[in-house]
Amino acid sequence: MPAGRASLFPPRRHVAAPDRTASRDRRRLLACSGPMPPALASKFTTGQLAVLRIVGDEVAAKGVCGLCIDAIAARAGVCRRLAQAAIRLAEGDGLVTIEERRHEGRKNSPNLIRVISREWQAWMRRGGSQKRNGCVFEGAGSGERAPQSTGIGCRTIHPTDKRIITGTIRPAGTSKKLPERQGSTQP
Repeated sequence: MPAGRASLFPPRRHVAAPDRTASRDRRRLLACSGPMPPALASKFTTGQLAVLRIVGDEVAAKGVCGLCIDAIAARAGVCRRLAQAAIRLAEGDGLVTIEERRHEGRKNSPNLIRVISREWQAWMRRGGSQKRNGCVFEGAGSGERAPQSTGIGCRTIHPTDKRIITGTIRPAGTSKKLPERQGSTQP
């Protein structure tokens, strides 16, 4: 082991976001896309919700999130410390469990994150279909119209387009130029 260093592994390099506005837009888009039920989401900030969205998507796809913290943070558009804090906060609230995979004498494997909250699991299972007032709306975001219902008080609802999340269409960009100040005209 080199003198003056506590680890055999090279020190972690600081990685700056290449485009801060793109990271901010990605973070806000992920947080506003409804990653969890509103009652649970109200406890987290925008950056934390973006992290939990990435974790939730991985769990929904594979049953467990095996991504490393750096990958989660990069996808969510946040720093790695915020990603760590968000996952630990969710663990403290009883939403997820974290299985640490330590290896003695070599690099640790990424932790496995599992969603244990029944409310969040039900939210993820509903993912593509929505049920409101007895009407089921399938194909949200696929360009299809919601079916006409005959129930009393049930209106036709047009779900939000999910193609923005999957990358098939691009969201509206952020305006980089601020509006000009209105000059006051004196008579």
